Amino acid sequence: MPIPFTVIGGFLGAGKTTLLNRVLREARDERVAVLVNDFGAINVDADLVVEHGGETIALGNGCICCSIGDSLMDTLIRILSAPQPVDRILVEASGVSDPARIADMARIDRALTLDGVVVLADAAEVRAHAADRFVGDAVRGQIAVADIVLLNKADLAGPAALAQTEAWLAEVAPDVPHIPTTMAEVPLDLILGGALRGPSAPRTPVFADHEARFARAALRLPVLADRSRFEAAVRGLPASVLRAKGVVHFADSPGEGFLQKTGRSCTLAALGGTDRRPPDGGDGLVFIGTPEMPSAALLAEALGGEPLAD
Repeated sequence: MPIPFTVIGGFLGAGKTTLLNRVLREARDERVAVLVNDFGAINVDADLVVEHGGETIALGNGCICCSIGDSLMDTLIRILSAPQPVDRILVEASGVSDPARIADMARIDRALTLDGVVVLADAAEVRAHAADRFVGDAVRGQIAVADIVLLNKADLAGPAALAQTEAWLAEVAPDVPHIPTTMAEVPLDLILGGALRGPSAPRTPVFADHEARFARAALRLPVLADRSRFEAAVRGLPASVLRAKGVVHFADSPGEGFLQKTGRSCTLAALGGTDRRPPDGGDGLVFIGTPEMPSAALLAEALGGEPLAD
C-alpha cells in the first residue's frame, strides 16, 4: 500500500513548527516521518530522543524527524529505502514556497499517495500578508491550494478580527474548509487521518480541552454494490466533513478501496488482493468534522452503511 504523504504549508510564523512539534510528541498509532528544513526550530522532547544521527532524529514513539538538507527528493528516497518502513510522511514546506509543488511528488511516485495539503494561516496577520506587494501572491497561492486551512493564533486576533478574517477566507477561497485554532491545537487524527482501528474501539483524546469543537462518527459498511454510486456520495459530503478514512469493498470491482479524505481532497485507492474479503459485519469508516457535520445516521444513509458507537 502506498505511504500517505501530507504537506504542511503556510507563511512564516503561522505555526507550522508548532503543529509538527505536536505530531512528533503525540503520535502513537502510526510511525510518522516528519521532514523539515531546520532541525533547530523543532523542539523535540529530550526524553523521546533515542538516537540523533546528524540528519535524522529517531524517537522512542517510533516517529523520526529528518532534515531535508539540499534535496527533498534525496531525503524521500532515503526514507522510502530505509529497512524499517514508515506509516506516514509529513513534509513542512518553507514559508514562501508553493506546497502544491511538493504535493506533486506524491502524484508521480507510486510509493506515495497524497493525503492532503494542510495550510496554516496567522488569523491576525494573514490578510495583511495577502495584501503585501512582495509576498501576497505566495500567501494567497498557499491558501488556494490547501485542502484545509488552520486559521491559527485565533486567540491573538480577537473575536472581531477573527470574524473578519473568516469572512475574507470564505470570499477568497470559498471551497476550502477552515478551522480557527490556538497553538495549532487540533485532534491529531485530523492531520494524520487516524489509525484504522476498530470503529467501536476506545479512543484516548489527544487534546481533551478541544475535543468539543469537533464531531466524530464511525460507520460499518457491507460489500457495496456500486462503486460509482459510493464515489458520488463521498463527493457530495458537505465541507463540515473534514476527515474520513477506511477500507471499502465493492461487488462490481475486485479487491479493496482505501478511502482518504482531507478537506476537499479525496482519493479511493486500490489496495490490491482480489481474494481478500471484508471482516464479519463489514468494513469500517471513521469521520471527523466540525460540529455541523452530519450525524453518523445521516452519513450511513448517504453512504450505504450503519452507524457505530465511536
